[in-house]
Amino acid sequence: MRHPNHLLLGTLVALAACAEPTSRSTPSPAVSRPASAPQAEREAPPSAPPMRDARGIDVSHHSGTVDWAAVAAGGYAFAFVKATEGIDALDPTFAGHWRALADHGLHRGAYHFYVTEDDPEQQARFFLSQVDHQPGDLAPVVDVELIGHGTVGDVAPRLRRFLEIVEQEVGVPPIIYTSPNFWNAHLGTGFERYPLWIAEYEVEEPTLPEGWGSWTIWQFEGDADVPGVEKGADRSRVHPAADLGSLRVPPAPAGGA
Repeated sequence: MRHPNHLLLGTLVALAACAEPTSRSTPSPAVSRPASAPQAEREAPPSAPPMRDARGIDVSHHSGTVDWAAVAAGGYAFAFVKATEGIDALDPTFAGHWRALADHGLHRGAYHFYVTEDDPEQQARFFLSQVDHQPGDLAPVVDVELIGHGTVGDVAPRLRRFLEIVEQEVGVPPIIYTSPNFWNAHLGTGFERYPLWIAEYEVEEPTLPEGWGSWTIWQFEGDADVPGVEKGADRSRVHPAADLGSLRVPPAPAGGA
């Protein structure tokens, strides 16, 4: 995922080769909706086969134009696209990607780039206001990989607050994207209930950060040459024992708020 210019780079293990298929993929952007849109309006998600060992990509505006038909034809099953960053930055490619992913049959998910010095509640509300999460969409992702210049105090409780708000609104635990070195240096245990998307390259198996007993998604290559993606995308795979299809936005409860 992409690093903003105004933040200090955190530790992220770089560059990747993986003994996985050579296809590559990218994430997509999202449609705005009022944060107050009632969950009861959601329809039941379509049935889908398990997504074990599936391949996917993540993208942002840094990836340039994306031909999602070509991405799908390359064998990618899912894509996460950058939606928001901090309290007020919307990725300009998000809405187009979000619609196109649905049109081309890829499982879609949106991610928020977490800014450690910004208010977590404002970040959560901003993200939720910009992404029209529908039943069947993949769980939202929070990308935690940098410590900003103005960060004060313990990062962990603030991140927990962000996760709590998003889960309450969307109805599924958010996925945490991070690298092992960064996470162990700045956060630690207490987040085990959240699915882990680990970023580590040039290894046969990713290192687990403190607290987790397994990973759900592994980003094994960054800025890869992916057919259909103008400037490259990050490539990931789902753990063979995990089912990404189970991490989907549920329908609202009958008569829900």
